[in-house]
Amino acid sequence: MVIPMDLNETSSAKAKRSLRRAFTLVEVLTVLVILSIMGSMILTATRGVTRTAKRARTISIVQAIDHVIQQQYESYRYRALAVEIPDSFNPYDDNDASTDTEIGYEVLATETARVRMMMLRDLQRMEMPDRYTDITSPPSAIRAACNPVLLNPAGQIIASRLDPSKRRMMPVNWYGVGNDIPSRLAMYNDRLSGSQTAEHQGAECLYMIMATSFVGGSPAIDTIPAANIGDIDGDFMPEILDGWGRPIEFVRWPVGFQDVYGATDSQLADDFDLFRSDYAYIADPPPPPPTPPTGMTMDPSLPIDPYDTSAFPQRFPWSVRPLIISPGDDEEFGIALNPWSDSTTEQPLFSYQAATWFWPITAAYYGAELPGRTRGAGGTTFGATAGHPFPDPYLRRFVATNGGAAGFDGFFPGQSFTGDDNVEATQDNLSNYSIQVEQ
Repeated sequence: MVIPMDLNETSSAKAKRSLRRAFTLVEVLTVLVILSIMGSMILTATRGVTRTAKRARTISIVQAIDHVIQQQYESYRYRALAVEIPDSFNPYDDNDASTDTEIGYEVLATETARVRMMMLRDLQRMEMPDRYTDITSPPSAIRAACNPVLLNPAGQIIASRLDPSKRRMMPVNWYGVGNDIPSRLAMYNDRLSGSQTAEHQGAECLYMIMATSFVGGSPAIDTIPAANIGDIDGDFMPEILDGWGRPIEFVRWPVGFQDVYGATDSQLADDFDLFRSDYAYIADPPPPPPTPPTGMTMDPSLPIDPYDTSAFPQRFPWSVRPLIISPGDDEEFGIALNPWSDSTTEQPLFSYQAATWFWPITAAYYGAELPGRTRGAGGTTFGATAGHPFPDPYLRRFVATNGGAAGFDGFFPGQSFTGDDNVEATQDNLSNYSIQVEQ
C-alpha cells in the first residue's frame, strides 16, 4: 500500500517532526548517569565478591599452615633431650690442706630443668626459624652449673652440692657429637639460595618449614595451592602468598603481639618452663617493674601483676604462640616483624645467637646464694661482660642494652606501631589468632 505524501506539509512542520525523532541533551545525560550508577553497583558487587573470595582463600591457607605449626610447637613439650654430664677427672683442692680427687659431676634438678628449657628454645630457633640468622647460627654451646663429686685422701666420697663455691660452669653435650647440627637445620641450609634477602625472610622461612613437614605422609607444602606460592622479592627463595598475592609472614616468638582477640591466655607461664627455672625467677635483685613501651600507659599506683598484659613487658616469662599473619586487603601489617632498637631503627638482621645477647653469668641472674656459679671450668671467673648463649624469646638482654636511663622505646616482634594509620592498617589483618576466634 502506498501512503500518499502530504504535498501541503510545510518545511516548518518537517523540521519539527525531525526534531522529535532525536534525544535531547538532558535525556542523554540522564541515561549516562543511570548507566554509570549501574556500572558502579556492578563493580562494587564484583569487588565485594572478589574480596570475600580472597579473604576466604587466605583464611584457608593460614589454617592449613597453623595446623602444621601447632603440631610441631606441641611436639617440643615431649622432646627427649639428653644432658650429658662431663666426666673429666681432675685433682681438686678444697682449701682444707688436703687434695681431693674429682670422680665425676652431678647436675642439680633445678639446673637440669634450666638446661632443658634452654635446649628447647634453641631447638625451636633452629627448626622453626623466622629469620635467616636462625638458620646460619649453629646450636648454642650450652653450659650447666655442675657440682663435683669428690674423693678425699681417706677414701671418702664427698658431695659438694651444698657448697656453691665449688660449682663449675661446664659444657653439656645435648645434640650429637662434634659439630653435628640437627638434620632439619641441615636441610634449611641446603635450601638457601645464597642470594636470600631479609625483606620477606619470615615468609620464606615459613615456606621451608612447610616444605620439610608432613601431613598424613605427604609434604605439608602440598596443602598450599600452587597459585599461592611465589617469589615476590626475586631472591630465589619462595614465599607462601595470601589471596591478594602478598607473602604470609611468620613470627615464631611474637612477644609484642597484643592478642585483642582473646585466642590465647597471656597469664599462662612459659609452656616449656614448667619448673620455673628461667633466670627471672631466681634473679637477685628481682627483675624491675615492667616499663610500658611507647604508646602504652600504666597506672603507677596499681599493684604490679607479673602476668598483667597491660604492663608489658611482663616481669616473668609467659606463654608465646607462633604468629602466622596476612596483611589483608590493604597490604599493610601495621606491626613490627623484627625487633626495633628504638622507635626508628628496625633490626631485620637480628640474631638470637649474637654474643651481645649472651646471658651474663653473675650472681644477679643465678641468685646471690649461688656465687659459685660465676666460676668456669678450672676455677676461671667470668667477667662482667661474659656469658653464655641463651636464646631468649623475651629479648631481655636486647631491651637492657637498648634501654638506658630513658627506657626502651623500641618495638617487639608482633607489636603494633603507633599512629592512627598503623592502627587502621592492622584492622584487616588475618592471623591464626583472629581466625581462631572467628571460627
